[in-house]
Amino acid sequence: MQGLCYFKRIINLKKYYFLSSFLITFDLFTKYFVRNSINSSYFFLNEFFGLEVTYNTGIAWGMLSGHAGYTLILSVCVSIWLVREIHNKNNESLRFPLFLILSGAFGNIIERVYGLVIGNGGKVTDFIVLGPIPNFNVADSLISVGLACLLFGELKSQK
Repeated sequence: MQGLCYFKRIINLKKYYFLSSFLITFDLFTKYFVRNSINSSYFFLNEFFGLEVTYNTGIAWGMLSGHAGYTLILSVCVSIWLVREIHNKNNESLRFPLFLILSGAFGNIIERVYGLVIGNGGKVTDFIVLGPIPNFNVADSLISVGLACLLFGELKSQK
């Protein structure tokens, strides 16, 4: 019986890994597309929303800027922890947000590693402008939505 439960759990995780692969691919595609297609900034809604290509060697809101190696190590450590949490927790409501965070982390890790290999200092492409928030990308959005879902779930369970 325990083997059947393990088998069902592995199949359930595969759908999340498939979704994660799609999200990582979509993130990397959007970064590639904007780097090669957007030559100037485009703003809408009185310059509140738009597209503007910038590069970031740090993490959220430019923290640790200029330290791509450290941010890479930190991101890899967080990703390893996320994978362990996903596999060790049996709580289905945590899986989706954790996979969103993991997908965003992997998207940024892949681009950062590629940037370090080609010699651009490990820069990550940011291109979405939303008001006063520093520019961000799809991976950053996945991480933020995943964290918001975890926070909402925690607040909901406290009631």
